[in-house]
Amino acid sequence: MVASRITKPAAQFKPAVKLLTHTVTPRLASSVAAAMQQPRFSAGTDDAHVKPQLDTLLESAGGRWALTAGGEGLERSFKFKTFAKTWVCVPLGDYQRDQDGLKRELVQDFMTAVSLQCKVKNHHPEWSNVYNTTFIRWTTHSPKGLSEKDVTLAAMCDAIARDFGELDPEPSSCELKGLADGVAASARDCCAPKK
Repeated sequence: MVASRITKPAAQFKPAVKLLTHTVTPRLASSVAAAMQQPRFSAGTDDAHVKPQLDTLLESAGGRWALTAGGEGLERSFKFKTFAKTWVCVPLGDYQRDQDGLKRELVQDFMTAVSLQCKVKNHHPEWSNVYNTTFIRWTTHSPKGLSEKDVTLAAMCDAIARDFGELDPEPSSCELKGLADGVAASARDCCAPKK
């Protein structure tokens, strides 16, 4: 009875079968999914101003950042030769004078350099670190979404990573991403105004 319901000749089904013969690699699937993902900007963000800056950071444009699943953040991993390049406690009191004669703290590692920029911008990432690899996710919690600060600090992370000798990229670690996910889920709303 099932055969009697098919009224189209078999030749009409060949294009669909032909599509199934193409191989889709995980990398290709990831690239297609990333290209289809759209950013979700936080309220008050000038989308027209931020979108071109964001686009240059994304993997689809040759950058190293990916949008989070909901499009409300940017994430990527950074890998360095040693733990000391990734994160080392800088002894207090280590300074040098810049060209203007002002004292500047010597920064010897990636995570400290990023954290100092976070302090300046009054914004922080969700991040995790295992030995010489750091996973960073930039998102804004209140108002929820991707903000100009997220995009600016992601670009700043790229520049800082170059300064500290970031190694060529490897596939993102699900372990580090999962660690950041767990901590972010259990943390209080850090971006909400304090009462």
